[in-house]
Amino acid sequence: MNDEKKRYWVGINMIRGITPRRFHVLLNYFSDLSAVWNASESKLREVPSVKKFAARLVEGRDDGAVNAEMRRCRELGIELIALEDDAYPETLRAIPKPPPLLYMKGQYRRGDRLAIGVVGTRKYTNYGKRMAEKLSGQLSRAGFTVVSGMARGIDTFSHQSTLNANGRTVAVMGTGFGVPYPRENVNLMRRIAANGAVFSEFPLDQGPSRWSFPQRNRVISGLSRGVLVVEAPARSGALITAHDALNQGREVFAVPGDARKKTMRGTHGLIKDGAKLVEDVADVVEEFNDLQLRLPLEKGGVDKRPDLTDEQKEVYEVLGDEPIHFNEVLGRVDFPPGRLSHIIFQLEIDDLVERSDGNLWAKAK
Repeated sequence: MNDEKKRYWVGINMIRGITPRRFHVLLNYFSDLSAVWNASESKLREVPSVKKFAARLVEGRDDGAVNAEMRRCRELGIELIALEDDAYPETLRAIPKPPPLLYMKGQYRRGDRLAIGVVGTRKYTNYGKRMAEKLSGQLSRAGFTVVSGMARGIDTFSHQSTLNANGRTVAVMGTGFGVPYPRENVNLMRRIAANGAVFSEFPLDQGPSRWSFPQRNRVISGLSRGVLVVEAPARSGALITAHDALNQGREVFAVPGDARKKTMRGTHGLIKDGAKLVEDVADVVEEFNDLQLRLPLEKGGVDKRPDLTDEQKEVYEVLGDEPIHFNEVLGRVDFPPGRLSHIIFQLEIDDLVERSDGNLWAKAK
C-alpha cells in the first residue's frame, strides 16, 4: 500500500475516540478510507454505530497532523502496517476486530508466528521472576518467539531472558512510540527492536491510560499460539490477556506457586478453570501436536546438583525460592553460626545458593 493511501489509515487512527470497533464499522460501510476521510457529517451519521461519533470524526480530520505523524515515523525508523498490507501478521489478522493499523520498529518474521505470550504481574515475587526467566529462556531455545507487553516485572524478565538466550522476542506497547512506558524500559525496547519487533496500535503521542493497556492485551494473545501466565493476582492485566486468548481460540497456560501468596491467586484460578499447568517448556509443547517432533526440547527435571554432604543437603533443603535471612536459616538447623556460614559459602561456590542484600539467602535459579 502506497503512502498516499496509507495516510487515510493513519489519519482515522489518530482521531480521538476512534476505537477498533468503530474503525471496522467504517471499513465495512465505505468502499475505501479516502471516502471516510472526505465524507460529510450527514453521510457519516448514516453509518450504524457511528452516528453519535460523526461530528467528532469530522472535527478530528487534520491533514497537517497526518503528514507530521508520517514524517516522524520515517525519522524514527517506524514502519506503518495497515490491515490490508501483506506484511500484517496473519495470526493477528484472524482475531475479532484486529488493530486496523500497526506501528512497528524492528522486523517481524514469518517464523514469529510460532510464538507464546508470557505475561504476569508487575508486583512480582522472586519465585515469579525466576520462573519467567527460566520458561522464557526455554521457550526461545525450543524455537518459540516470546511475546510480552514490556511492562515492569514479569514482562520485562521474559523479554530480557529471551534476549539473553539469543532468542526472538516481540513487545506490544500500551502507548505510542513517542511516549514509551515505562521510561526505564527504553533501552530494553531498543534491544527488542534489534532482535525482534516492537508493536503499537496507537498514534505516536498516545500516553499511558487505563484503557490502552487492556486494549493492547488482545494483541499479545493475537500474535501468539498460546499465553503463559507466570504470576498474577486475582485482579490482573495478565488475566485479561488470558481471557482474550480464550476468546481467540488460543491455549492458556499457568504456572503454579505458593498458595499463600496473593500474587498466585490468579494463576491458580486459571488452573482451576482448565488452564494447562506448566512447570517446564515440555508442558507447553505437548499441547501442540504439530510441534512435538520438530522442536529441540531441553531435558527438564534433571538434578544437576553435585554430590552434597549431609550438612549441605540439610541447609539446601531449608532454603527456598524466596530469600530468607541468615538468622532464620540458623533457627531451622542444628549448627552454630560459624559452621552454617561455612556451609552456605560452599553452596554459593557451587552456584547452588545466592545471596541478596541484607544477608538474605535463597536457592539459585
